[in-house]
Amino acid sequence: MLEKQEHLAAQTVLRIAEGTSQKIGDEFHAALIDALNEVMNVSLVLITRGEGYPAHTAHTLFCWREGSPAESFSYELEGTPCALVYGGDRITIPCDLGVRFPKEEGFEGYCGVPLLNHNQSVVGHFAVLSREPFDDVVLCETIMRIFGSRVETEMQRAALDRDRDALLQSLQHTRDRLEQQREASRAANSFKSDMIAMTVHDLRNPLTAIISRAELIVTYLGQDIPLPQQARLEKATQNADDIVNTSERMEKMISRVLDNARTDATDLSYVPARFDLSKTLSTVAALNESVALQKSIRIDSDFPDKLDILGDEDRLIEAVDNLLNNAIKFSPEESGITLSARASGDNVTVSVRDQGVGIQPEDLAGIFDRFQNASAKPTAGETSYGLGLWIVKSIAERHGGTVTVQSPGAGLGACFAITLPNAI
Repeated sequence: MLEKQEHLAAQTVLRIAEGTSQKIGDEFHAALIDALNEVMNVSLVLITRGEGYPAHTAHTLFCWREGSPAESFSYELEGTPCALVYGGDRITIPCDLGVRFPKEEGFEGYCGVPLLNHNQSVVGHFAVLSREPFDDVVLCETIMRIFGSRVETEMQRAALDRDRDALLQSLQHTRDRLEQQREASRAANSFKSDMIAMTVHDLRNPLTAIISRAELIVTYLGQDIPLPQQARLEKATQNADDIVNTSERMEKMISRVLDNARTDATDLSYVPARFDLSKTLSTVAALNESVALQKSIRIDSDFPDKLDILGDEDRLIEAVDNLLNNAIKFSPEESGITLSARASGDNVTVSVRDQGVGIQPEDLAGIFDRFQNASAKPTAGETSYGLGLWIVKSIAERHGGTVTVQSPGAGLGACFAITLPNAI
């Protein structure tokens, strides 16, 4: 008879083991309950994790009560048989549970096994409580021992999954941070390259002015022009002063590049101050006059005697200088260029209008792109690198403004306009 019971128990254990194999997570918990109900009248199933060291509170990772899953909860271990299990013992109480542990009033049978981590320390427990006494204690203990090992393995698997997810999240965070650093470094390098390109390009204009002024000095100091000696000296002195002013402007441009490099700046420098825009525009027109005269081009000015604005004067000189220089390059001899400025509402608009080669409609969309050369060519074979208008756009946007262009078409001239906030 005993052998028959042992055989039936072995068959039960095998059937239960097969029924729960290859199952994890919630699927495993469902199979676990079905298996336990085959051998004992299950009323409450607890899989818990201890809190505190040593553990004084148990928090349920899985709870099944009276036929259905229940909400997780925490409870104090003191005064419960679970406290003994957390001490490392397997505990089986086949009956009278509520008598021995008043906290468990209403339950008769209890069977609990400790759950260990990979270091063999107790981290939780697996317990079954029944409102009926256990009939086959040996079978109950065998089932609980087998399932305790499975639950322990499942907990360790879940812990590894959590560790893996945390590691993946940490790696993703690190990757994102490195990507941000790489983007910041790339932006800084790109900005420095842009600054160098802008400066090298803009240095060409004042260098051209210096050469023109120096040539005029030689001319005025010569004997071939019908001017009194004093007049020639005054003209030469005026051009020498223009060379000094232009050289100082070049020095400022170079200093800005060096300052940006030293501070790892990633934005176009902007030093706003209140100044008279009309006076500044007169200076820019004078700087380009000698270059324009070489092509017999007239620069007309159309702006009020005084126009106060808040902005970076040096940057705006660069922008307007580029527009004037471009207008001279793309205008035919004996034509005219108009430099104008107007305040209107919340804005100030500076425009440069020429009578030059104009812009083809297909070139308008990308006219302000970096290294963008339109199909039109300079009228006297001058060099164009496709940076001037991109620089103008960068400076306008740094001021919170915009730059636009209008051209009726090829051979009909063009008008470039910088619109800035009117901070007077």
